Amino acid sequence: MHNKLIGIAKLWKSRSDLENAEINIKWLQQNVVTCSNIHLNTKPWVFSHIPKTAGTSLESYLAQGFALKDILHVNAPDLNKLPQCIYLKNKYAQLITGHHPIHGMLYQLLPKHKLVHLSMMRDPFYRIVSYYNYVASREYHALHQQIKHLSFDAFLQQDNMVELNNAQAKRFAGLLHSDIAIADSDLYNNAKYTVDNCFSLIGVTEYFNQFHQLLGKICGISFQSLPPINRSKVKIQLTDLTKKQLQMIRQNNRVDIQLYQYVKSKFLTQVNS
Repeated sequence: MHNKLIGIAKLWKSRSDLENAEINIKWLQQNVVTCSNIHLNTKPWVFSHIPKTAGTSLESYLAQGFALKDILHVNAPDLNKLPQCIYLKNKYAQLITGHHPIHGMLYQLLPKHKLVHLSMMRDPFYRIVSYYNYVASREYHALHQQIKHLSFDAFLQQDNMVELNNAQAKRFAGLLHSDIAIADSDLYNNAKYTVDNCFSLIGVTEYFNQFHQLLGKICGISFQSLPPINRSKVKIQLTDLTKKQLQMIRQNNRVDIQLYQYVKSKFLTQVNS
């Protein structure tokens, strides 16, 4: 099995992000169960974690439904280096969590049967502020040295940080690391298609409790209440931002704002149904 997984990884690396996204989207829309059909007996569960959406906290809730030996947390860069890690102790992990864009290798390594696929979005304004606080306060982060002394204005103008420009929509569209020019309307439509066809449920950070409560209701389990995890030291708050800074975030995240509003509305409809 390990040799098979390594072979799949080599094929994935030989393709463009768009080619891999197309393959993954086609497979996911055929195999992802709908929200009403989420069940603990459906394996695996995959949580695609968008950074700074309270995903680490959600992972701690999801883990309550699985044995520790059946859980794998791995981010895309590490999985790309060691694809065989997905096959733990000669079997697939039953809960897989981590940062995985829709064009990621993960989806081509999964067993070819039904799965539960989850994610969360966050209000882009709060998410950008949270990302700044996170990188600025984490010495181990790859970008820490670059921004630790930057003002928030200077931070927003960094051109090598994918998280600052419609990163949530680009993840869903398979364009997170792509330089391909794409109209806002096309990016939105591509991301929305993935949201609607490739996920069992996508929640929003601002309704975090409702997300795990809805999952518990569908699956018939009661999650134990847990404290937030991975909160950053606060250097700046949304209320500290100037009109210019807010406008810059808005300008660079027009699609994320539109997609977030759509996902939030869809999620609240699911909660209230």
